[in-house]
Amino acid sequence: MLDIELIKTLKILYVEDEIALRDITCSSLGSVVKEIIVASNGQEGLEKFNNNDIDLILTDIAMPIMDGLEMIEEIRKKDNKIPILVTTAFGSGHKEISNLKDIQNIAYVMKPVDVMKLVEEIDNLIKNIS
Repeated sequence: MLDIELIKTLKILYVEDEIALRDITCSSLGSVVKEIIVASNGQEGLEKFNNNDIDLILTDIAMPIMDGLEMIEEIRKKDNKIPILVTTAFGSGHKEISNLKDIQNIAYVMKPVDVMKLVEEIDNLIKNIS
């Protein structure tokens, strides 16, 4: 069962380079979480992570300037517990997804993103941390 009250308290960093997808996801999640901080690439995401108190990271993998995996590696050097949810078009057998399996407190959802599935995964990640 979803813990909506817990989800409503979350400040999420959302890192996505596709403007249309970013807008749709922000619109959908915006009514469910406390705040969404948006970045368009991993470098910007890392800067926003360093300058804000973030509860969960939602990120794409394939992005310009710094990809999601590089950003995750840098964030894990500072915080190895923050939950991270990766959105990806890559299947479970893809190298990038295989690399995620060794990272603590991480999950992924396939694109196109189903908002209900996204909220369920956020709930699962947060419950595992709480």
